[in-house]
Amino acid sequence: MHPRLILTIFRKDVLDAIRDSRVLVAVLVPLGIGLFYNVTFDDDDTQPKATLAYASPEQTRLPETLREVVGDVTDVTLRQAESAAAVQRLVEDEDADLGLVLPTGFDAAVARGEAPALTVFQPASPSLGGDFLAASLDLALRRLAGQAAPAGVQIAVVAEEEGTLAIERLGLRRWAVLTSVMFLIAMISMLAVPVILAEEAERKTLDALTMIASYADVTAAKALVGLCYVALAVPLLLGLTRLAPDDVLGFVGMTLALSVTLIGFGLLLGGLFRSANQLNTWSGVLLLPVLAPVFLVGLSVPDLVAAVLLALPTSQATRLAMNALSGEALFPDPALSYLVVLAWGAAAYALLLWRLSRREG
Repeated sequence: MHPRLILTIFRKDVLDAIRDSRVLVAVLVPLGIGLFYNVTFDDDDTQPKATLAYASPEQTRLPETLREVVGDVTDVTLRQAESAAAVQRLVEDEDADLGLVLPTGFDAAVARGEAPALTVFQPASPSLGGDFLAASLDLALRRLAGQAAPAGVQIAVVAEEEGTLAIERLGLRRWAVLTSVMFLIAMISMLAVPVILAEEAERKTLDALTMIASYADVTAAKALVGLCYVALAVPLLLGLTRLAPDDVLGFVGMTLALSVTLIGFGLLLGGLFRSANQLNTWSGVLLLPVLAPVFLVGLSVPDLVAAVLLALPTSQATRLAMNALSGEALFPDPALSYLVVLAWGAAAYALLLWRLSRREG
């Protein structure tokens, strides 16, 4: 391979791509979809929230104990007031979902098994979080009194499917933007780059290029154009959506591996079709098997479909991307994922060079 020839062809192709509106569309459409998803979907925690106001003449453990009891289902904010009237006013003004007024010596009296007076203020239309607090008050008092539970409860945690866990950890917004990133890489690789090669083959300029450079040089230059577009477009999309992967190096590695592989298949398509218009006609159909696995990763699918997904590059790249975005090993065997992605890439470039050599013959 000849680096100087590759760079020369690369510069020419970049200028041609800038002037080609179809290449611009291939980049702008996924960017627009990503921005739409970013605005539409929200990752805010759906756990109910509640504010507990309380007044006590001395230190008490009841508010904190109540928060511990409902902590798994309700996000509780504690707010101490100066008097019973202040607690009542907070509840009336809807600044608190539940109000407690405790007398002097409340904790000690509960510990002795007595029944001290406890005033509870609750709004006429309680919130979901307020209902949880009121319903859990008896359990919190039992815990404060040191009473044993009426029954011994054994909780068995059922393992979640790894895909469901991954989507929940990511959140809907991050998952939607991730699919847009994969769509962006696919559009650049399977449409923008092959259009350049198909047009050169149609105009016979490819024959002129191969008089001074090998097919390997031409392939490397075209692939470099695709990588350049991906390197500009993906960070732009992440920046516009304010999505920062927890594992930046892992996300970069996934992007590079998938881009190299899909660009190889895109160039193969560019070498198979007779014209750029023919490529554009079939590009939508050809993108379906590439993008469909992205949306299936993380869903409950039959075992056969799951086995097929493990053998496809885009589904394996999606697993790597989810790990990188969350910073957790949501999916195991990242080395196997890279192996699958790069193996498909090696096959794509081998078929491409074989196809171009037959064209020369």
